[in-house]
Amino acid sequence: MPKSRILAPADGARLPPVATATLGRPFHLLPVYLRTLQQALADFVQRELNARYHARFVLGELVAGDAPQEAPRRTWHRWGGGAFAVHIERRLLLQILDYRYGGNGSGAGAADGSRETETEHRLARLLGNRLSQLLLASMQRGGHALAAGDGIDNLSFALRDKPSWEAVLTLADASGAPQGRIALGLDDDSVGYLLQQLAGDRLPETVASSEPLPFTEQLRLRLRAQLLEKRLPLGEVLDLQVGSVLPIRLPPQTDVYVGRKRLFAASVVDRGGKLCLTSFQDVE
Repeated sequence: MPKSRILAPADGARLPPVATATLGRPFHLLPVYLRTLQQALADFVQRELNARYHARFVLGELVAGDAPQEAPRRTWHRWGGGAFAVHIERRLLLQILDYRYGGNGSGAGAADGSRETETEHRLARLLGNRLSQLLLASMQRGGHALAAGDGIDNLSFALRDKPSWEAVLTLADASGAPQGRIALGLDDDSVGYLLQQLAGDRLPETVASSEPLPFTEQLRLRLRAQLLEKRLPLGEVLDLQVGSVLPIRLPPQTDVYVGRKRLFAASVVDRGGKLCLTSFQDVE
């Protein structure tokens, strides 16, 4: 077995830090939401762009992650529990605008060096409002749609530099050539609401307002997972300094305890840099 090596603080500083904001939150469920969002966006493109403006867009890829540090021109839209940010690339926005006024989508060429117009800004806010309604409806359990303008307020100022989480949609033409991107961002409160919905923490209103739940459905247990145990010679322990990093390798399975009682064995998986437990098995 190769001998473990303690990394120097300078070497450890180059390693990516753990995103503490994600610990204990079901970020591994976001791909489930992305599938729902992709279908909702496909309907939006067909109904709001192609049918309404006689455009010919097709849905390209949908990717999600942290929003970039650079701050493009975003429109912010507030709802009761947070805010959304929508950014439509100007080339795509001008193409939609050209379709809207009876053109063939060739207006994107004006994006090079020309001044932005108030017409562009109005269309960006309009589409941002509709996409925000779509985001809110897709986040809610059951996906029920909202009435036009219901629950969404346009903000005339930038709420913050960048969203906490962002999904980026690429639109293409009939040949598959990319035409531009639409970025849909969520602030911290919106991300928290979405994760709560995905985890199923919110009880349906009919249950919450009816009789108390049975005891078996109210019982809550705190699970503790022991991921690994590492033994070091006393000399290496004495050499540890602030910032030292211990090289470790996660086991394929870990023990899960309730108190001091070992109840389950679970698989340890890495989902986008986040550790998750899955495939629970009884040990007794």
